[in-house]
Amino acid sequence: MVGSRLILAALLGVFGSPLLGQDTLRVVGPAGTPLPFATVAPAGSAAGYTDGRGRYPLPDQLSPHDTVTVSYLGYAPLRRSLADLRRAGGRAVLQPAGLTLTTPTVVGRRDETARALPYAVETVGAAAVDRAQSLTTADALADLSGVYVQKSQFGGGSPVVRGFEANRVLLVVDGVRMNNAIFRSGHLQNAITVDPLALERLEIIYGAGSLAYGSDALGGVVHFRTVRPRFADEIAGADAGAKVGGAASSARPRGRLGGTAAVRYASAARAFGQSVRLAYGARDFATLTLLSGYSTGHLRSGAQRPAGFAAFGQRLSYVARQDGRDRLVRNPDPNRQIGTAYAQFNLLHKMRWRLADGLELDANLQYTTTGDVPRYDALTERRDGELRWARWDYGPQTRALAALRLSDRRPGRWYTTASVLLSHQFTEEDRLRRRFRDDREENSLVDVHATNLQVDLSKVVGPRTTLRYGGDVRYDRVESRAFLLDLVSRARSPFPSRYPSGGSTLAGAGAYAEAEYRWATAWRVRGGLRAGRQRLDARFGAADPVAWPRDYVDGVGNTAGAVTGALGVVYDDRRHRWRGLVAQGFRAPNVDDFAKFRERNGFVQVPNPELQPERSLTAEVSYGYRSAGGQLALTATAYRTWLRRAIVRGPGRLPDGTATFVSRGDTLRAQTNVNAASARIFGGDLTLRWRPAPAWTVETALHYLRGRRQQRAPDGVTLTLPQDHIPPPYGRVGLGWRHRRLDLRLTVRFQLAKRPEDYAVGAITLAPDGSYRLDRTGTPDNLELTPLASDVGFNYTGTYGWWTANAYAGYELGRRWSLRLKAENLLDRHYRTFASGLSAPGFDAGATLTCTF
Repeated sequence: MVGSRLILAALLGVFGSPLLGQDTLRVVGPAGTPLPFATVAPAGSAAGYTDGRGRYPLPDQLSPHDTVTVSYLGYAPLRRSLADLRRAGGRAVLQPAGLTLTTPTVVGRRDETARALPYAVETVGAAAVDRAQSLTTADALADLSGVYVQKSQFGGGSPVVRGFEANRVLLVVDGVRMNNAIFRSGHLQNAITVDPLALERLEIIYGAGSLAYGSDALGGVVHFRTVRPRFADEIAGADAGAKVGGAASSARPRGRLGGTAAVRYASAARAFGQSVRLAYGARDFATLTLLSGYSTGHLRSGAQRPAGFAAFGQRLSYVARQDGRDRLVRNPDPNRQIGTAYAQFNLLHKMRWRLADGLELDANLQYTTTGDVPRYDALTERRDGELRWARWDYGPQTRALAALRLSDRRPGRWYTTASVLLSHQFTEEDRLRRRFRDDREENSLVDVHATNLQVDLSKVVGPRTTLRYGGDVRYDRVESRAFLLDLVSRARSPFPSRYPSGGSTLAGAGAYAEAEYRWATAWRVRGGLRAGRQRLDARFGAADPVAWPRDYVDGVGNTAGAVTGALGVVYDDRRHRWRGLVAQGFRAPNVDDFAKFRERNGFVQVPNPELQPERSLTAEVSYGYRSAGGQLALTATAYRTWLRRAIVRGPGRLPDGTATFVSRGDTLRAQTNVNAASARIFGGDLTLRWRPAPAWTVETALHYLRGRRQQRAPDGVTLTLPQDHIPPPYGRVGLGWRHRRLDLRLTVRFQLAKRPEDYAVGAITLAPDGSYRLDRTGTPDNLELTPLASDVGFNYTGTYGWWTANAYAGYELGRRWSLRLKAENLLDRHYRTFASGLSAPGFDAGATLTCTF
């Protein structure tokens, strides 16, 4: 309790500003942010401008029936009588101009207007997520956004943004970075730890986002913004806003209690879920609690396979533990992917206090945990003709978050708006695996504690100039232990831990400054710099199965720093929008890069204390068009990214100089991470939204990208080969119709084929004739998980193209009840998304029933 008071006192001590008098008009945006230098034109008086705090003295000579007109660039003008404004407590709320399709008012860590950013921004609202009835946030990203998603198991989903994946894409939840010290470079499943039922919206900021976010945002930022509690005046504000410009009534609002309950079912995985949300809003306090959970059976894939691939993806048999022994069991339904069932539980609790006019404190508590989540691609792996693993589970995966945010929209000397966010996040990521017919089970248990503090401030210094600056500090602590468990005797024996058994830490800090200048009526330019530095430390155990040298036991470290910048220009006259951006990015090595020790595909990865940050440079241009009435919106974007000093696996040696390691009878070759590759990625996106009639909507999104990288052959020659994590062209087309209580949607999702020669190369060897042999297996592209071409031996065919048709319907049964139905993959087609080890759901019928109270 004392600690909480000290934190609150420290946060409150950062800010201070006097309150407005009642005789002053205060002009703010929809989020309550003051709008400095807004034009105010009282009837019969000369126009003037609000000050740096968004204030304007109301003339004494105005009568209650005289009107006041308020305007601000990018917002719809507001015209209200003096009486209305006084009833609203002298507060005028401006709304963004024009039709804002799916783009919300503010996005990102600093709550900025989306159209003002020089970055490509995409948002997906809660209504779209509800309509699609997505089981996880990873499914919502795949179904509703331009993000590509890879799946190694049903309980997961790894976002791919512009050819970057895993630790090169920054995941953020409510402003807090999810990427921690053990985010790896292959495929990640952490996206599912955010409850889709808690989402207010998904925000994707494409391109290098290092200026605002620091390390890891090479491909972009995926921001999960969860629903926020609302004060009583905000709950009632929609109707009142139409009358008084969005301002709340001066009468003291009464507290309001409400909630929703929902149940849902989907047939392909026999998934059943339920949720309850309770919310209470008073004048200066609001709270929200959401409980949800779901469980699934084994996922059924589509049965209609392309010609020539009749057996691809079939699960003919699986391993079951019976009477203390492993037995191979025939699967009666080969399309039922045995080894995909799992369960998840989610809790969200938020509290919000209005400490003063313009000063708010938010508390955010989140907890997510799962049962054992089988890794399906590993369970189907074969060695010497038989299944290799009897068990391969991610043990209970748990994420717990506690965060406090203090937001000040009362302009002071050093800022116009300010935000301080303090958070602590705990992640449990365990791996439990056992080989077929082996009674010894490998247990790898990893816990991560991540503490972050970030400060963001903005200062309006004139009618045309805004400064934004801030900084962040992070500290991650990793605890890793491992053992072999004998299932018969229950005895434990030593086993190498995935990360240093003595513990490892990552400490980092960064600061940024950015300036924005607006000229004419439609032009703006913004640019800035960020400097960051971090320190990695790791201690290996003296009792580990590996004989570490003394300096490894005492502790080895790695220090890295980077300075990056960005410069963007935007022209936006509401009809035409041109955008240009040049941005640098970086990703500093983490504990997973620097100190991991693990076996995979006949190799063992060993530490490398000499790693340095990866660097990128992205250039992009974009054009957007919006018709006068908002019926047509079109955006075309082209981009190119250069990646330098990329971290890739190469030949390595153990600290004693040997190049091999013997583990449980297997001789493994040593590999290590090195800064040894450069790459270039280029592509384009095209999106269209058309409303030919008030009830009809047509949406199209197309995405194309290519990637090449430089790899060194054993003879020293540098070869230009495909970059990994590059999906083939993909997209979606949708048609919607809405009339009164009925909402109907039809969508088609598709992916083109990817040939084997376009897959990344894992190893290069020299043939006796001097030619190069390229081994494309063992990379994150997972060529070995694609069909075999039976007519040409054991050559893989790559990913074949596919498309699916999907239908959705929603009906409001009354004021309190609503029903949503879905029928996905209507033709029951069998397909796998690129790099995935799991076949997608077959025909999937689902329903969600919701009650509001």
